[in-house]
Amino acid sequence: MKIYIAAIISLLLVQNCYADWPVKKKRAQIIPTYSYYYSGNYFNKSGAITSIGVNSHFVTHYFSLFGMYGLSNRLDLLVNVPLVNQRLRSEGTLTTNTGLGDLSVGLAYHFPSQDLKRILTLKGSFIFPGYQNASTPNLGYGSRGYQLAAAFAYVLSEKVFVGAEATYTQYIDASTGPTQYLFSGNLGYKMNPFDKITFNFSHQLSMSTDNSFSTNLATVKDFVIGKIACSYGHRISRTVTPYFQVYFTPYGYNTGVATGFSVYAIIKIP
Repeated sequence: MKIYIAAIISLLLVQNCYADWPVKKKRAQIIPTYSYYYSGNYFNKSGAITSIGVNSHFVTHYFSLFGMYGLSNRLDLLVNVPLVNQRLRSEGTLTTNTGLGDLSVGLAYHFPSQDLKRILTLKGSFIFPGYQNASTPNLGYGSRGYQLAAAFAYVLSEKVFVGAEATYTQYIDASTGPTQYLFSGNLGYKMNPFDKITFNFSHQLSMSTDNSFSTNLATVKDFVIGKIACSYGHRISRTVTPYFQVYFTPYGYNTGVATGFSVYAIIKIP
């Protein structure tokens, strides 16, 4: 499994902040993030929870810097640079690996409604591994790929907003792919001008002719996983809003049973 922590960052950092609204021409946003992922069990091929092993677990520490720059009032440049630390304890033996993860660069084009209450966003990006997978646990698939996505956000009222996104990802350097589909939905509530809370559900399907399972979770290609997350954000200034997110995985197939959290901030420039 490619470790989408956050979604998975998250899936979902931009979504949690009103979801893919354009940053406007010559403006920028950066999102520094730390995420923690823990799995001591896994969903087997029947979906039943199974222990990874005695005194065994898989942990990821994920740091990233995601940036958006407005090329026009509707077109944004997207760049993500992650640093990943994988820790696999198997039968009491600990192995670790740290390095750049899967870097990505892409574009997002926005179609806002005239009243700015609804917006459709189409996105495309390329994925480049920043590592060689010369040691275990692996940092990812070690494959180039591309990603296409469509997101829709709707402001229901002054306090309530909803959003949905569908993402298609294809890894191209191996005949086994994988091909991945990610679907997510958000419900957000603005408690006051400074505080908001967001609930998110996501479902990811990864398809490959290689359907093997490994406790080295970053290598698993054929799986299904669901995720439920809750985020809280507090705006501390016009340009800075930090967030805290917790999540868990209620179901899955051939993948880790995960819990974790993320801490990140939306920083607007200027």
